[in-house]
Amino acid sequence: MELLFKLLRRNISAVQVIGFVLVNLVGGIILLMGFQAYRDFDSLSHLEEKLLSSSYIVITKPVSALSTVSTALGGRQAFSRVEIDELNALSSVSSVGEFRTSFFEVTALVGIDGKHSFHTDLFLDAVPDEFVMKEFGIEDNGRIKWDASIDDDTIPMMIPRNYLNLYNYGFAASKQLPALSETLVQRFPIKLRIETPQGTKVYNARICGLTTKINTILVPWNFINSANEKFAPGTKMPPSRLIVTTDAREIDDSVLEYIKENGYVIEGDSSHVRLQNFIYAILYVVICVGFVFSFLAFFMLVISIQLLIEKNKEKIATLFSMGYSVRNIAIVYQSMSSAVDVVVWLLSATAATVIYPRFTVMIVNSSPGFMPESLWSIWVLSALSALLFSIMHGFVIYRQIRIICKTK
Repeated sequence: MELLFKLLRRNISAVQVIGFVLVNLVGGIILLMGFQAYRDFDSLSHLEEKLLSSSYIVITKPVSALSTVSTALGGRQAFSRVEIDELNALSSVSSVGEFRTSFFEVTALVGIDGKHSFHTDLFLDAVPDEFVMKEFGIEDNGRIKWDASIDDDTIPMMIPRNYLNLYNYGFAASKQLPALSETLVQRFPIKLRIETPQGTKVYNARICGLTTKINTILVPWNFINSANEKFAPGTKMPPSRLIVTTDAREIDDSVLEYIKENGYVIEGDSSHVRLQNFIYAILYVVICVGFVFSFLAFFMLVISIQLLIEKNKEKIATLFSMGYSVRNIAIVYQSMSSAVDVVVWLLSATAATVIYPRFTVMIVNSSPGFMPESLWSIWVLSALSALLFSIMHGFVIYRQIRIICKTK
C-alpha cells in the first residue's frame, strides 16, 4: 500500500491544492460564523419565547386629544369584537388574545434586608394562558407554574425589564439601595396588597420572568378573572390591548401593513420587527455565500483530483491489470482528499472560534441579560461538513477510477 501511495501521489499540483484550501477556508469561516450568528440572533430575538409561547406583537389604539376627551367623558380606547375578528381572520395570524385588566386597587410592597423599603400602586394585566409558557425554570432548579387563584398564597408575575432598569438606575441610585440583577429579582420578596370592600387581602408574589415587549405586569389569567369577580363584581370593559401571535418565526409584513392601515400602534414600535426580519435575511445570505464558497472549493478539489487521475491513467490501468482492486487504488486518492478536507475544516473551525467571540461582545454590551450560545455548534457543523465533503469526494474518486479500470 505504501508503494501505491508513492506511485500515485506524483504529479500533485501544489498550486491547485493551495487554491482549494484558501477558497474552502474562506467559505468555511463564513459558513460557520454565519451559522453561529444565526443561532445567537435567534436566541436573542426569542428570549421572549422563554416566557411566551410563540412569535407575537402587542397592539393598542393611538391616544389623541379626541380620545382623551372621550375617555374623560366615560369612553375607552378599546377594540370591538368586529376588529378582533378581522385580525384573527388574517392568514398569517394564528391567534389573537385580549388583555384583561384588574379593576381593584393593588399596592406592591417591596422588601430589602427583611423590611419593606418602598411601596407603589400597581395595575395587573393578564392574557389567556395559551400565550404563556406553563412552567418557568428558576436559578435554584425549582419550577414555577403559571397558574394561581385568589385562594393561593403566592402569585407568579411577569414584569417589564425596563421596570428593573428604572429601579436600578433611578430609585436605587437615589436612595443608595443595592442594584438588583435579573436573577436576584426573581428571588426578591414582594407582597401584593389588595384593597377590597371586605377588607385587605395580601399575597406573596414571585417574579418568574422579565420581558421587553409587553409593557405591563402580567399575572395568570385565572387569577385576574376570579379576583375581578370577587373584588370588583359587575365591572366589565372591552380590551384596550391585544396580543397577536403567529406560528412563523417572524411577524409577516402583511400583518404589519394591516396594523398600519387601521391606525393601530405596536407597543415598542414595529421597527424592531422589521429590523429582525432584515437581520434574518442578511444571515440567510451570509450562510448561502459560505455554502457557495465551500461548494466551489469542493468542485475545485474534484477537478484537481480528476486531472491527477487522468495523468496517472496508464499507471492505474496497469495496477488494475496486476490484480489491484478499484478500492485499493481509489483509497490512495480518497485518503488524500479526506486529509485535505479534515485539515481545512479544522482550520475553519479554529479560525471561527477565535474570530467570532469578538463580535458577540457588541451584542452582549447592547443587550443586557443576553448570553451567547455555546461555540460547540461550530465544531459540530465543521465535523459534519468535513465528513460530508470527504464522502462526496470519495464517491467521485471511486467512480472515476472504476470507469478507467472497466474500460481496460
